[in-house]
Amino acid sequence: MKILVTGGAGFIGANFVHYWVKNHPKDKIRVIDSLTYAGNIENLTLVMKEIEFVEADINDRKKVSESLKGIDTIVHFAAESHVDRSIFDPSTYWQTNVHGTLTLLEEAEKARVQRFHHISTDEVYGELPLDSDAKFTEKTPYSPRPDNLYALSKAEADKIVLDFYQKTRMYITISNCSNNYGPYQFPEKFIPIIVCNLIDGMKVPLHGDGRNVRDWIHTKDHSSAIDLILEKGRAGETYLVGSDNDRSNGYIAEKVVDLYGAKQNMIKHVSDRHSNDRRYAINATKIIEELGWKPEITKDNFNEGLKETIKWYKENQDWWRPLLSRKAMIMDRSKSISAYISLDRESGKTKFVFGQVENEKNKVKKVDDMEEHFVEQNLVRYEIVIKNLESKKWYQASSELIKDEIKTLGINPSTFGYVEDLAGREDHLNGDLILKLTKIEHADPKFGIYGIGSWFEVINKEKKKRMEGYYSWGWGPKSGAKLLVLVKRNGEITHLATQREQKFPTGGIEYTLAGGFPKLNESVLDFIVRSFQKDLNLSVTKKDVTLDQIISLGRLNPDSGMTNNKPNLYAVIVDLSDNLYKDVKKGDKFEEDEGMVLWPIDKLSDLINKCDDAYFLSALTRLSLSSDTNLKLI
Repeated sequence: MKILVTGGAGFIGANFVHYWVKNHPKDKIRVIDSLTYAGNIENLTLVMKEIEFVEADINDRKKVSESLKGIDTIVHFAAESHVDRSIFDPSTYWQTNVHGTLTLLEEAEKARVQRFHHISTDEVYGELPLDSDAKFTEKTPYSPRPDNLYALSKAEADKIVLDFYQKTRMYITISNCSNNYGPYQFPEKFIPIIVCNLIDGMKVPLHGDGRNVRDWIHTKDHSSAIDLILEKGRAGETYLVGSDNDRSNGYIAEKVVDLYGAKQNMIKHVSDRHSNDRRYAINATKIIEELGWKPEITKDNFNEGLKETIKWYKENQDWWRPLLSRKAMIMDRSKSISAYISLDRESGKTKFVFGQVENEKNKVKKVDDMEEHFVEQNLVRYEIVIKNLESKKWYQASSELIKDEIKTLGINPSTFGYVEDLAGREDHLNGDLILKLTKIEHADPKFGIYGIGSWFEVINKEKKKRMEGYYSWGWGPKSGAKLLVLVKRNGEITHLATQREQKFPTGGIEYTLAGGFPKLNESVLDFIVRSFQKDLNLSVTKKDVTLDQIISLGRLNPDSGMTNNKPNLYAVIVDLSDNLYKDVKKGDKFEEDEGMVLWPIDKLSDLINKCDDAYFLSALTRLSLSSDTNLKLI
């Protein structure tokens, strides 16, 4: 068998890869993983010689297509999975879990892949009553909580997979599994954080009243279940995987503390997590009776599974300690700013902290925590906004996929304004009737470049239909980006590339910045190159333009009175030494009738006197204060 494992560097995916290497040594394994927050290449260190690894996003059709060459079986784990983090970045969850799954299916069909298995979760079924014996089965209707963005995205992915099976009859199966535990689980998760805190002599956070119930399954049992489904599972069928080990969080905390040899006073009750469903439980009768699956670790020998897990984290501190302070680096003018994504080990909550890097060891000099009440305030308004939306005829006529995505965006503080803006849109547009919302355009939020656009189907009085698109300027959504383009020649910045365009409503000619709104799944570089071509008439490709540096100049306050647009400003340094404009000498001005103008750096004062564009002047002023370039205002 030649098997492709998506998300194979994640917790469950990596454990499956280890399992497959051990139990199917003759098979060829290729792992594809984008190594975002959910993935860690070190999870595969021990098996790297036995596998082929591809670092790529499953939304990247070209990479996916290349990765599928020679593959006959796909096991699809790739997903953003942390519920709390989904609140702050829902677009990533939707892009990976929903759109990524569809991309993978479409490319698998093209590649004539024989077998496709989709990994899902029991969270798609919603929650069960806490004081009941009910359990999820394959016939349980999907009912994810509207504020559980992870569950919503996985439910939509499941629907896409089943729909794809009906349309193509590809050999497809799905498994919905309960809570996994075992090696390589990120140390912010429940059992790992208990063990890691105990190792360091810290209190163990227990959320809420501790009565929340989960069905706990060891990853090796999950892997063996997938193995049997691949071997014997019926096409188009769903199999629920659980080990009949329903335990409360309080029980788990007490048991791990006890098995570790610590005192129970190490447990500290903290405020409950967002979207913390009360109870999950799985009835695994179907996979047991049909396929003959039997978990090794059940409620009868659960202690052994916990002891094994505790031992692993004790012996692998070099693996988990660096992950507790995983960070992402961003640029802010001339200073190196580190945005830390970390876990408060006392409260058990994820926190986003920002501060200036003090030295190479990435110590934080000044820290500002994200305000947690921001999310809470959002949730209070969320219900009102959704009810308002549901009263709109155009909303009622929109697809369920669109509705789910709108609800997902409404939970996120950074995109709530977009949904609130939609809720205020009536059924008519300039006298024409809005039929439905057909498309929501997203862009990759990398470097802060992010926009949301809406496309409506509209019909006029003559019964002619058209598509009408607009960008919401609500306070919540991030706007697009404005690019201050610095031209570099032979190691020296010689010119400023600007856009010359006719402005509305004055009708005058103005010098403005390139930029706009990124397209769906558009990378930063692709967006910049497209902006060059569209706004500057600069016919270049990614191969032609070398980005030496992208400098974030921050975000502007809203325009006064007219809109709430808050554009992100960037300075982009490009090398045009080998471009067709190489003959434009230092100190010379080059101006096209429409499009690009090359202003010499030593004549910026002339440009400033002619320019009234606030974005342009703001970007220019901010850049002049930076030591990253030799740009100086005259």
